[in-house]
Amino acid sequence: DVTQLLQWGYGDATRTDIPLILQSPEGRAAPLRAAGNVRRLADVGMTTLRLPKTSTAQTWRELTGQGARRLAAGTAKLWLDGHRSFSLDRSVEQIGAPQAWKQGFTGKGVKVAVLDSGYDPDHPDLKSAVQQSRNFSEEPDIRDNLGHGTHVTSIVAGAGEKYKGVAPDAEIAVGKLGSREYTDSALLAAMEWAAVEVKAKVINMSLGAPDTPELDPVEQAVNVLSERTGALFVVAAGNDPANPVKSPGSADAALTVGAVDRQGRMAHFSSAGPRDGDHAIKPDITAPGVGIVAAQAGGTHVEMSGTSMATPHVTGAAAILAQRHPDWTGPQLKAALIGSAAPAADATPYQQGAGLVDLVRALAQPVTAEPANLHALFPFGAAKQVATRTITYTNSGDTPVTLDLIAEGDLLDLSADRVEVPAHGQAPVMLTIDARGKATGDYPGTVTARSGEQVTRTLAGAYVEPESHDVTITAVGKSGTPIDPRATIYNPDTGAERDLFFDQGRADIRLPKGQWNLLTDTSELEGSTIAHTVITVGDTDQQVTLDARLGKQIRFAIDDPDAAQDNGFDFQMAFGKWAASWVSFKKYPDRLFVVPARQSGLKFMIRNIWVNKTASYVYDLAQRHIDELPDEPVYAAKRRELAKVTATYRASGAAAQATPITGARLGDAADEFLQAPLQEMDLPGTLTHYRTPGLVWDSALLAGTATIVDEGRTARRGSAQELWNAAVTGPSLAGVAARRTGDKLVLNAGALFADGVAGRAGTDSAATGSVTVARDGQVLARADLADCGIDDPGACEFRANLPAEAATYTLSASLRRPSSSTLSTAVDAVWTVRSARTEGERPLPLMAMRYAPAGLDKFNRAAAGSLTRLPMRLERSSPVKSVRLEMSADDGATWRPVPTVRAGSEWTANVLNPRTPGHVSLRVRVEGTSGARLTQTVIRAYAVGSE
Repeated sequence: DVTQLLQWGYGDATRTDIPLILQSPEGRAAPLRAAGNVRRLADVGMTTLRLPKTSTAQTWRELTGQGARRLAAGTAKLWLDGHRSFSLDRSVEQIGAPQAWKQGFTGKGVKVAVLDSGYDPDHPDLKSAVQQSRNFSEEPDIRDNLGHGTHVTSIVAGAGEKYKGVAPDAEIAVGKLGSREYTDSALLAAMEWAAVEVKAKVINMSLGAPDTPELDPVEQAVNVLSERTGALFVVAAGNDPANPVKSPGSADAALTVGAVDRQGRMAHFSSAGPRDGDHAIKPDITAPGVGIVAAQAGGTHVEMSGTSMATPHVTGAAAILAQRHPDWTGPQLKAALIGSAAPAADATPYQQGAGLVDLVRALAQPVTAEPANLHALFPFGAAKQVATRTITYTNSGDTPVTLDLIAEGDLLDLSADRVEVPAHGQAPVMLTIDARGKATGDYPGTVTARSGEQVTRTLAGAYVEPESHDVTITAVGKSGTPIDPRATIYNPDTGAERDLFFDQGRADIRLPKGQWNLLTDTSELEGSTIAHTVITVGDTDQQVTLDARLGKQIRFAIDDPDAAQDNGFDFQMAFGKWAASWVSFKKYPDRLFVVPARQSGLKFMIRNIWVNKTASYVYDLAQRHIDELPDEPVYAAKRRELAKVTATYRASGAAAQATPITGARLGDAADEFLQAPLQEMDLPGTLTHYRTPGLVWDSALLAGTATIVDEGRTARRGSAQELWNAAVTGPSLAGVAARRTGDKLVLNAGALFADGVAGRAGTDSAATGSVTVARDGQVLARADLADCGIDDPGACEFRANLPAEAATYTLSASLRRPSSSTLSTAVDAVWTVRSARTEGERPLPLMAMRYAPAGLDKFNRAAAGSLTRLPMRLERSSPVKSVRLEMSADDGATWRPVPTVRAGSEWTANVLNPRTPGHVSLRVRVEGTSGARLTQTVIRAYAVGSE
């Protein structure tokens, strides 16, 4: 992949050598005369080096001997040295660390290595924690120029008073790999240093790269160093849920960590299993990884999310456990942590492994089970359909323990249902995995051993492969030479997808019999080519060829000579149950191609924006194609044939800047990527949007930390008007909703900042507050609200368990904006509803009052002393008995009633504004005929006069 090599800086213009990794059976590759920067990694059997490009021919002869296609004796494998990327406060309590500290376990005396982007040696949280460090990067020192390593290290062992790490007394060794990217050779050298020289008991690697069915050098190193040194490698699962767990978390010996949020739910970004190739269960365990506040390079603290943040929680837990059991090896620590983890009911083993790390249970339980994760693969056509595995239970306690055993899985059978493990002894149990007569597919399961309150779990699974065959795919670029495209292969019947990785123009994959589709994007100097290829797997292996030379140029045009083309292209494609959308930014918009194809049911859309900045015109142009990728992907638009939308954007009391974004729908769902025609525009302001008619267009406005979105509108030829950021900003049922399933309540409580236009929802990620549910005045559950976002509704999704019987509940949500905000600075909503246990999911009858004050200016201001007509629209699902409105001119210190007049489903009030500049706040009380009630308060609903 020439593009990838150039991105890595391997082109002739940026470096004169080629970085390589050699592996030899004896651990020492044959010397190469021209090689420089040679680093022998004896413990992993590899050598890293740099080879001058002027000596490649001679070196190839040295490597191959007399043959031109085979490596000579002494060198088993040869890799290009690739690049990889880096994938507290309350979270330490979530895993039980404070209880461990109270018992005297803080990781004291345990060596832990963190291999990352370095650290900030001046940060007060880390000055005493880091005992040694080494720089394996090409940067001049250990300092963290990315911020990732500082954050990760402080989660393990930060000494902050508020943001204390999991194992604050662990002895930390930091190995710096690089900044945003690092080489495999740097990582391999750092791993050997940490395991052999530092003799770290636990090694944290919050990093990863795409996994392949074969073992890569880093996976091999994890397995080899774990066995030889007894170190435990704790590795991030990755932040790509569409693809399997990343390497080297995919290694057998790795303790692989997924991420959960503050409520213990799987993080939406956490990579899941099964593992590529054999479908083994990965990740092994989960830990908090959403909204983790820890040290920031530069001396402060910062919030980050990712499996990179979850991993050091488990590393710290392992260090504490190692202090408790200093004689335990890495596999024993791994077994104890997996065995004591707490599984979540709404996640599968392929998502969570054994569940959330439970440090309190891990410290208390004397019994562990090894291996902690076992698996069997039954390939298609294999005669043997039965496998046996041995689980060994070890008791580190002073008294015997009798375990009751249960195998939970369709293929699992134990040789005994009870076993006694002697004090300081072991007891083996045979597990039979029997796939005879079973349907094909994945069979994840667990073996659970119980003794009173002690629970030890072992992950156990199998994969019965359906009829499958090998598919070899070769890719050719526009120049006729092999090229490595970005590729996704998917099953249209299930929607399941995974990335496919090419090497020197070739990719190999084993696929079950049936129809598959391959989406590829080939980037090269001559341009970028999109292709969609049908792969029908029949009774034999097959080969598929992709040829970028067949691509047809994509072109857009508009009859406005002053309009300039944006270099961003929005792509959407859908077929069957699969859909994808992505944005591609091209330096040369005229170098974008698509390979024509016909396929019934295929949907494809390309979108491009043109902007006339002088006239404030935005042209949103979209090509939509059904059943094909077109032979002539050309759209020459005429302005008179487009839908014209004049959008007015108000300011919230003071001049500001904002970014409008839009997107067209290919199907029923909103476009995943809304694009910004302008980086920023002044508020107040006006833009004229011209859009391809006949499509549903979604729009949003980003104003600082606030986001307002609409529900999508069909664009029609002619003219239309839109108003954005109009007061009053407050709750909307387009964003706020509550539902009950059985006894479980779910309330989306964060969307309290929609503008006054119907069908809009809105959030402010800078607002903070709380949400509660109460019964008869007694609070049943409470949670803090922060970082609420339209694009992450789970961040402020409140969950609680309710009693089964019918009762009246009060749900309260409250958010406060920062002091820099001028309007809707505080929003409160209190709902009273009656509810009982449900058979299925049922919505709760919430209400929201929407206001549209007339006569406000472009800053959402009314004239001082004027009378503002206030139309009121109640969003509800049941009839209303009464509406009582109040206003305040002193930010809610005092209130006075405002009469309302009902007209059908709406109300109108006339608000007498104060005679001096300031603000009007609104409070409304609504009572429904069924007993449902709403009290909604908006402080500083709109401004009065100029300030």
